[in-house]
Amino acid sequence: MRESQLRRYVEALVPLSTLALALMPLLPMRMMVLVIAFWITALVMRSLLDPSPIRPDAWRWTILLGLPFFVMLLDMFRAYDLFVGWSFAERGAAFLVFPVGYLLLGAPASDRFREAMMDLFALSALLLAFYANGRMLFFGMAPQAQGIQEFDHAYRISFGAFTRLHPPFGSYFFLSAALFQLDRTLDQARRPWWRVAAVGLLFMAALLLASRMPLFAFAAASALVLFMRLPKPFAMRAALATFVSVAVLATVVPGIRERIAEAYTTLSGNQPQDDLNSVNIRGPIAHCSLAVAKDHWALGLSQSKVQRELNMCYEQFDQPQLLDGSYSSHNQLLHWWLSFGVVGLLLYVVYFGTLIITAWQRRDAIHAGFLLLIILCMTTENVLSRQWGLVLFACFNVLFVAGGPTMSAVRKAQ
Repeated sequence: MRESQLRRYVEALVPLSTLALALMPLLPMRMMVLVIAFWITALVMRSLLDPSPIRPDAWRWTILLGLPFFVMLLDMFRAYDLFVGWSFAERGAAFLVFPVGYLLLGAPASDRFREAMMDLFALSALLLAFYANGRMLFFGMAPQAQGIQEFDHAYRISFGAFTRLHPPFGSYFFLSAALFQLDRTLDQARRPWWRVAAVGLLFMAALLLASRMPLFAFAAASALVLFMRLPKPFAMRAALATFVSVAVLATVVPGIRERIAEAYTTLSGNQPQDDLNSVNIRGPIAHCSLAVAKDHWALGLSQSKVQRELNMCYEQFDQPQLLDGSYSSHNQLLHWWLSFGVVGLLLYVVYFGTLIITAWQRRDAIHAGFLLLIILCMTTENVLSRQWGLVLFACFNVLFVAGGPTMSAVRKAQ
């Protein structure tokens, strides 16, 4: 009797703990780690009480999706200290944890469940946007932003202070959620006008954060979803309207308007080169990243040594701002190359190439769009080297892999 009750409790905990993963925009990182640990525990308990066979393709996908973590585990032995090496490797554990949960332990990933996950994530992102903007509206900017004249700078500092999120990662949350709701609307889900409103609000929240590449990435990802969901002539018009809307809003909405003007002024040569901003600071970063890569192109340096080498290179520019230890390569492909050498380059190509081909063959529009969004964002940020970016990507990428249509179903449909 007790065993049957335990089974019922565990069976109820599995979907609830899986849904809790979609609350990530609202949870502090330590709380998110506890949610993931609870989720894995519930899945292990269910597998012990009611074991089920694991499909061979689940093992293959788990190995593929966990490859970056396996490379990081080997790389940690190149660190000066094994403990330091592990501290870098364990940050990539999500690459393996989510495939184990979804593919080997059987976390729910049906079409209906992944739709629920996307909806709950979008609601969480909306609540995050309402909280951050409501606090600024009613209580003003954060103390750290007092005295700063530029709206975009003050807003981003205040957002970070209130949410504990680096602004670009807030944009990734908002725009991923907007993309999910766009796909749900095109999939003829219920309450379409509410979903359209959610897309607009989430996009506006990202505009205020004023991270330039995520906005372009969202427009490109939206176009891809439209082309995979709609007849070609209509999709072309809708995609064009999307890009025009993004361009127009970027010139009128405070925050992104100033950041676009900053980029134009800097690239046209009207900005003093010794006055670093979010555009010209990329010059020293790119110079040092490529210089270090040239010296260590074959084997890389190891994750634990990359930032130190970059900091040493930055000293030649005599810019204290560059020496605070936070300026990485700002490019995920380049970061893996600096860390793992040629293996990192091959890992990037094989990993994301396989995912893109699979999503395209399955005609899985939201998976393909999500991948394009993340890949474009990774050209200007080490998205997968920070916990929030990695957890966002790993959770939904594996959900889409596990819950997407099988190849046999695709062939029958064709």
